[in-house]
Amino acid sequence: MNKIKYLFATLLAITLLNACEDVYEHVAAPPQAYEQETEQSVSGFNFALGAGVSAPIVFTEEMLADETPLEAIKTTATPQLAEGATMTFILEASDTEDFAQVVELTSVSDQNSAYVTAATLNEAAKSLYGKAPEARDLYLRAASFINEGSSTVRVPGNVVLGPVTITPVGPVIETEYYLIGDINGWNIENLDAFKFNHSGKDVYEDPIFTILVNNVTGYFKIVPKSSKDAASWDGVLGNPVDGNTALEGDIILDGAQAMRVTEPGWMKITLNMMEYTYTIEIIGEMNLTLYVPGGHQGWDPANAPTLYSSNFDFKYSGYVYFTDGNTEFKFTSQPNWDGPNYGDGGNGTLSDDGGAGNLVVSEAGMYKIDVDLTANSYTLTKTEWGLIGDATDGSWDNSTPMSYDPVTGLWSVTTTLKDGTFKFRANNAWDINLGGDLNNLSYGGDNIQATAGTYTITLDLSDPEAFKATVVSAV
Repeated sequence: MNKIKYLFATLLAITLLNACEDVYEHVAAPPQAYEQETEQSVSGFNFALGAGVSAPIVFTEEMLADETPLEAIKTTATPQLAEGATMTFILEASDTEDFAQVVELTSVSDQNSAYVTAATLNEAAKSLYGKAPEARDLYLRAASFINEGSSTVRVPGNVVLGPVTITPVGPVIETEYYLIGDINGWNIENLDAFKFNHSGKDVYEDPIFTILVNNVTGYFKIVPKSSKDAASWDGVLGNPVDGNTALEGDIILDGAQAMRVTEPGWMKITLNMMEYTYTIEIIGEMNLTLYVPGGHQGWDPANAPTLYSSNFDFKYSGYVYFTDGNTEFKFTSQPNWDGPNYGDGGNGTLSDDGGAGNLVVSEAGMYKIDVDLTANSYTLTKTEWGLIGDATDGSWDNSTPMSYDPVTGLWSVTTTLKDGTFKFRANNAWDINLGGDLNNLSYGGDNIQATAGTYTITLDLSDPEAFKATVVSAV
């Protein structure tokens, strides 16, 4: 028997990728057992899940390091194969039976079965579902072939079996972490002021947590959210060496010891919870000002408008007016280009790479700019200002518009006021409003008293340390 007549199509050469990322000791709880799927018949051949995947698997580092293959699919019945002919397979995995998403699996065929390594299945689950160490269902699809001498022909149709339930190896990453130590008296019940910042994305896609702290000199450890919520020392993280003063190292749970900082001043602590590591960046004295050079003022940091960190927390805010055709800019930490400067990091983030592209606003106008260097992020809000209050014609419902003069840098309006009060607000809405002392206006500040009359009112937002206003009789 030279060929099997009802088989056709030649085997195409396929190079499959077998990548394996770093793995970790922390794994999720084992999944529940499931009932093994029955065999499937394709063109008279019967196939079933192999013994290696017929029960749920919780992978460990040791399993991933072991290259012993797992039987994934086996042939249980064949119609009159020629003597010496064997079955071989090409395997794919998906998270659904319709295989809308597909991951190719590196496999070997032997004794009419297909074998994969634990590392291959582990990476397939991560690729399809993400890196969380949770039980995942994988469906296996196989193209099967008959090899007879130098001839290879494909069995028509694909076999689809599963699901195979596996739990990939991965670290336990919680959504929040807190700093505890000499800086807060080791008080585990009062940690809100020492929370690490995070992007808010899936922690397995963004495992980086950062905190900027001042005068943390002394010992410290890391408290995950679960431990904070329980006010328990169980689960608190440290490093292997007590009093370790290294600026980087490993984070561990069992036998966790305190790290130690010996230098005063500001510093940035970064946790990489995918790698379970920490780094400390000594900053020292903090610069409270960011400069905003750009096309709007000739790219001259020394004479650029500024943002200010009023809470000494590396979060800066202020207002900048951009002219037509000059909407690109950057942030600099000094009134020159010598220090760190920040450009476009993509997706609303900042990059301190000197070669980063310029930031840009969509159109000319005055923008409220907020920068958070703890998260390397920024926001731009275009503003049009006006008066609001029972002293104005629009009362508390509609703003009286003000006009901006790019020469004086002032918003102004000449209008008649009634006895009453008013405030300044942006964009005819309450998201951004100023009140209180005319020489030091504050967000959400008190209403400003007015006496009936006609006035020229100005608003000066050029100094981010103190916004100012004037109310001058126009008579």
